[in-house]
Amino acid sequence: MAFCHPAFSAQTDEKNKPTPAKKTAADDSSRVESPEAGPTLPNPVESKTPEEEPVSNAEASPDEAQESPSDRTKSQPTDQLTTDSETPQFVDEIPLGTENILLPPEPLAPEPYVPTCKTGGRCNKQCRQCYQCDCSRCGCDYDAYFLIDFLFFKRNNATSGAVVAETTSGVPELTTRSTNPGTAPGIRLFGGRLRKNGIGWEFGYTGVFGMFGERTARGSGDLRVPGALGSVVDGWTNLDAVRSTYTSSLNMCEVNIFTSRVTTKGGPRSPFPWHRVHGTFEHEFQWLGGFRWAGFNDVANLHVDASQPINNDGTYSITTTSQMLGPQIGFKTKRRWNNWSTEGWVKTMLAGTFLNADSAPIDTLAGGGVPYRPQASARDVGVGFIGDMNYSIVRRLNRKWSLRAGYNLIWISGVALAPNQFDFSNTNTITLAGASNVFLHGANLGLEAQW
Repeated sequence: MAFCHPAFSAQTDEKNKPTPAKKTAADDSSRVESPEAGPTLPNPVESKTPEEEPVSNAEASPDEAQESPSDRTKSQPTDQLTTDSETPQFVDEIPLGTENILLPPEPLAPEPYVPTCKTGGRCNKQCRQCYQCDCSRCGCDYDAYFLIDFLFFKRNNATSGAVVAETTSGVPELTTRSTNPGTAPGIRLFGGRLRKNGIGWEFGYTGVFGMFGERTARGSGDLRVPGALGSVVDGWTNLDAVRSTYTSSLNMCEVNIFTSRVTTKGGPRSPFPWHRVHGTFEHEFQWLGGFRWAGFNDVANLHVDASQPINNDGTYSITTTSQMLGPQIGFKTKRRWNNWSTEGWVKTMLAGTFLNADSAPIDTLAGGGVPYRPQASARDVGVGFIGDMNYSIVRRLNRKWSLRAGYNLIWISGVALAPNQFDFSNTNTITLAGASNVFLHGANLGLEAQW
């Protein structure tokens, strides 16, 4: 007979006590799965304490026995068989990680681009395309432009060549072609919207002023005005000098709509050998169509110095105007590098012409206010043509301004020239002679702005 402490005896008896059979039935009933429940998991076991004993599922209340599917899914499954003496311990609340430790941390957002002025100060205005500072030369092309060119033109004198002064023996001294105008100044203004690979528009004005020519024939009473007019006017057959002057001006306005296509050409892979030695360049081609008005004014004067036998100086003056109106078509081409570019255009216009010629009354000093020939005028209509060509080189100065220089050709046909209207017959009428042409050529120098 063994003697032991009562506490150890109580624990041994409690441990060797058999498990009730109804506990197995309770475990079987708890394993019944609902259609929506997950896998059956063992019930969590409460922590062992000396004061409390585990309560079987059979003795639990019906509400506790029927736990919800969500509660059962929270417990973690295990495939190991357990005994009552070695019941696993489950932790009800396990913190779950919210960060993916396998992925690298996200990169920080880049700092916003803040342009700086080339002088080192704060940039107050940026380019709308590349966002560089406004004071820098970024090379961007913009869709609006305005140019001003100063022109230096010279025109031809394709008049009829009629004699306006001759000697008393019939030798010509002056003709209508003797007064060849010199170089005249002018201006050209153009502006519009540039649409690369799209449709754009532009307006323009071209004016050439003060095309003037002068020629004087001097004698000692042995000059005369040809034809019957010289015989009718007293003293015009014994002239000391005859001075011929010729003045012209040209004004043109136009409005155009064009389509543009831009491509990149050149470089080492170009099929043309002369392009391979240079870097790539941007080539732009534009078809244009529009409307043009042109006004050509011509004035011819014949100043007569008559002192024998009486002082009978006088002037024979004719003024002509030619208005031209019609559509025009053409094209423009441009090649752009970093700071240099070349451009040119060809425009042709088929116009209707409205011609007018006015002859001032011929009055002399000895006439007493009575003209030898009254004022006369004539009008006519016809068809004319204008051809306009330009080729310019452009050098970029900064982000907005560029310097331009080039050469121009303008041909005008179907106009009335004033020297061709001289009539030295003894009549009071005038016959308008149209279908003449004018050729102008010269240089241009100016500035172009883009924004």
